[in-house]
Formats: sequence, C-alpha cells, structure tokens
Amino acid sequence: MTQPGGEQEIAFRREKAKRTLPVSLLVLLGLVAMYLPLPKRFVAFVPLLLAVVLTIRLLRFLAPRAGREKIWPVITLVIVGVLLSTLAMQAAFYDAVSGYEQCLDGAQTSLARAGCEQLKNSSLLGLIVR
Repeated sequence: MTQPGGEQEIAFRREKAKRTLPVSLLVLLGLVAMYLPLPKRFVAFVPLLLAVVLTIRLLRFLAPRAGREKIWPVITLVIVGVLLSTLAMQAAFYDAVSGYEQCLDGAQTSLARAGCEQLKNSSLLGLIVR
C-alpha cells in the first residue's frame, strides 16, 4: 500500500518532469539552430526565448521546494543566456560575421582558410567568433 505522502511526491515528480522536458527540448532545438547558416541562424531566438519563459515558470513551480531542486533550472537559464547573448552579438556585428563566414565558405585551400582566420583576428570579430 502506498503512503499518502508518497503519492503526493510521485505526483509532484511527474509534474516536474512534465514541465522540464519541453525546456530541455527547446534548448536542444535552439542549440541545433545555432549551427544553421547566418540569416537562418536567428530563428534560434524563438525556441531559446520560449525556454526562458518555461524555465521561469518551472522555477516558480519549484519555489516552495528546497534549493537543490532549483540548481538545474538556474544552470539552464545561464546556458540559454549565453546562447542568446552570442546571437545578439552576431546580430550586432552581422556584416563582419557574414563576411567571415562567406570567406570560409569560399576558401578551397588551407592557405585561403588561413587568410580568413587572419582577417578574423585582425578585427573586432576575433573577440566575438571563436
């Protein structure tokens, strides 16, 4: 026979899993979208912003619980924040990032790729794209 407290704990864990899974999938989708070519890459904003909203809702759901359960949602927010800031920097320096990616796409030899790397390192773009 199941204890009443055990049933509540099981229900809580199911609800937590139900709220956590979409966040994980959205972060994964956003991360995959970051590898698209440059104009299409900005579609990653949508799943990442949705992940932020759902993570905040998850943290509100976990508010009455112990602090240990809130660690992974906070880490998720930090990761999504880094990804969003990377996208924002690429949007701010769109011309430089686009030129660098076009240079790499057109480079056929290692010497041409080295020229692209030298172009990247000689400008502010070297601090943004690694």
